[in-house]
Amino acid sequence: MNVLSKNVVAHMQAAYQRFYDHPIVSRAIINQFTRLYYQTPTPVRTWHDTRWLGIPVMKTPFDLWNYQEILATLRPGVLIETGTAKGGSALFFASLFDLLGMGRVVTIDIEPDSERPHHDRITYLLGSSTAPETVEGVEKEIRNCGNVMVVLDSGHSMQNVLNELQIYSRYVSLGSYLIVEDTCVNGHPVSPRYGPGPMEAVKAFLRMNDSFVSDGRDRKFLMTFNPGGYLRRVK
Repeated sequence: MNVLSKNVVAHMQAAYQRFYDHPIVSRAIINQFTRLYYQTPTPVRTWHDTRWLGIPVMKTPFDLWNYQEILATLRPGVLIETGTAKGGSALFFASLFDLLGMGRVVTIDIEPDSERPHHDRITYLLGSSTAPETVEGVEKEIRNCGNVMVVLDSGHSMQNVLNELQIYSRYVSLGSYLIVEDTCVNGHPVSPRYGPGPMEAVKAFLRMNDSFVSDGRDRKFLMTFNPGGYLRRVK
């Protein structure tokens, strides 16, 4: 590398360091990129057309990679997911469990869909995630399964998410994660007119429950749909 190239690299590194050292500027840039990513219309559609093995997964690659690292580290015996949709995220989790040689997915949705992917590690439960009979079904599925991790991605109203948090938090193992999806809505930073949603539910939950903390995992790859939503059980 010649002297000119070294100088260019040094200037670039200094510029990036100033970016990271200025939280207001960096957050503004990340928020603007998140809005662009979230709201890009057809034919691109970003997360609306993100697929895992051909099945719509409707998450960002940033968060999916975060999940991969968490699963590889914690190696939970079972992952509970609320909000199955097309089954892409359940298949993603099951594929990772295949690679790890362990683990199962219990995923819940209120709507049936015969085209959801079949996989030996996926159990589909039909019903409201907060209904007593559904919760009873979950308890049967996770009995004697070892460590438990939870991902909440069903109805995004504040009350529904808060209800889910209060129900499913008790199944999360010490040191494991309770992840609340789409805390980015209602102006955090997208969809400012959405109304109280997942972010507001997380804040209310953390005020009532000191067994969990938002551990900053969401900031690892800068952009996330789940800001403040990676909750880790600490006691």
